[in-house]
Amino acid sequence: MITRFAAAGLMSAALVASLSAQAGTPASSPGILHDITITADEIYTGTMTYDVSAGKVAGTLTIAAPTAITGTVAGTAKDGALALEFPFHMVEQGCDGTVRMRLQLPATPGPVKGTMEAVGCGRDEANKVTGTVELKPVPPKSGAARY
Repeated sequence: MITRFAAAGLMSAALVASLSAQAGTPASSPGILHDITITADEIYTGTMTYDVSAGKVAGTLTIAAPTAITGTVAGTAKDGALALEFPFHMVEQGCDGTVRMRLQLPATPGPVKGTMEAVGCGRDEANKVTGTVELKPVPPKSGAARY
């Protein structure tokens, strides 16, 4: 279960990194929605929203499967890379931890990829969960506001 949570955290970080690195400028609108996939001990899927302002990244992470994980995304954006570190909460297990993500933004808008690691929920640095993260921007629905 700890591995799932860590993977979810990594996914969140990857999403944030993708948005920050693209075009080397802050995100054009707050709360840009991304689908996130974290591959670690299992495959975790969900969504992440984030905003980049003055080199700071902020947003939310919601992992839906295979277990519910939430987080408040935080980190920095610099030179096309996102460095995220933020707390997460595994809902069903009722435990907390910290996830770190390192994401490299592509030169043009598109999927963002990177790495993640997580500790907490029974895991420490010696047995942390590690994996990869991929964030894919979710196109806004026609005629709908993008949040």
